[in-house]
Amino acid sequence: MPWEAAEQAMKREFIEETGLQVQHCTLLFAYRTSADVLLELSVFAVEASGELKDSWEGSPRWVPLAEIRSALLPSQREIVDRLP
Repeated sequence: MPWEAAEQAMKREFIEETGLQVQHCTLLFAYRTSADVLLELSVFAVEASGELKDSWEGSPRWVPLAEIRSALLPSQREIVDRLP
């Protein structure tokens, strides 16, 4: 939501989409581009607890970084490349 800070939005989306509660989070970096599509993204490291659950948006699952990287637009691959 436009009135939410990045951390608030992440916590809300995290529980809505996974059922997990954020216990601790650290902002790693912000990424902005308009190369392919306008994108503003905040990347967090998160510690969470609870039971992983499906949502109306899908079923959460672990995905290898290589698979994520190949699904991104070329201008957005920097996001995965910058992960620690």
